[in-house]
Amino acid sequence: MSNKIFETLTGMYFTVDDTDGSYATGQVIRLAAEGLYFVRFDGNEVTLPLELVSVGEMLETTEEEYKLWRFFDTIEERDKWIEWLDAPSKPRVVSLVKPTK
Repeated sequence: MSNKIFETLTGMYFTVDDTDGSYATGQVIRLAAEGLYFVRFDGNEVTLPLELVSVGEMLETTEEEYKLWRFFDTIEERDKWIEWLDAPSKPRVVSLVKPTK
């Protein structure tokens, strides 16, 4: 594969789900080698060091085939996703009775 294909993830923001239902956020910093990226996870108060993550890890899914990693072009897009994800469910009321004329 060409480097252009691998370079497409550089600069992207991400969320990665954990098996306990929580998630982490961060940014893909740069390509380290073919199939490996330096990523930085967001820390609460301090900048965390870079970590190496393989494309294989980024493509992992759960047993139900849900993606663990989600990528976003901007931090605003990622924040909108997180806001939607963290919002409480709103129940919908559906009438099961056919209205009379």
